Amino acid sequence: MSVQSDESTPKRQETEPVNGAQPESADDLERLRAELAEIEQKADEYLRLAQRTQADFINYRRRVDEERAQQARDATVSFLQRLLPILDDFERALANATPADLESSWGRGVQLVERNLRGLLAAEDVQRIPAEGAEFDPREHEALGRQPSPDVPEGHVLHVVRQGYKKGDRVIRPAQVIIASRPE
Repeated sequence: MSVQSDESTPKRQETEPVNGAQPESADDLERLRAELAEIEQKADEYLRLAQRTQADFINYRRRVDEERAQQARDATVSFLQRLLPILDDFERALANATPADLESSWGRGVQLVERNLRGLLAAEDVQRIPAEGAEFDPREHEALGRQPSPDVPEGHVLHVVRQGYKKGDRVIRPAQVIIASRPE
């Protein structure tokens, strides 16, 4: 069987539009290329804007997380500052108790509460600031006065009036001290 071409159907010519598009001139082609370049430029600009926005959001979240952590640390320090006078009261009570008082059930109870309070502070990494005999450091000590002393070098802590505490490197409460001066 041979296939005959139907002369009645026109053959497609090279200049005939494909899919209904009109042939483009060189000017139209340049215009389309310019539009494409402009669209690509806008797309790049939008991409950079989206990347900057994403980086800003990441920085914002990091900053908020840091602020929350700092607020939590500040709240802990504030709580500890309110707790320290209670420890001072327990220390004064135990220092002024007689040996008989300390052996009574009441005395043992007070000692237990004081020990538990110290354990709580130790668990929070709260330590006493070493002061007795140490060189005066205004970052850790609060000078209440001076007193002449032949035994303690000048500028060193002669006596601790109130214990100071710190959590890590942060001073919660400075030690109140009397500083030694030269004997007159």
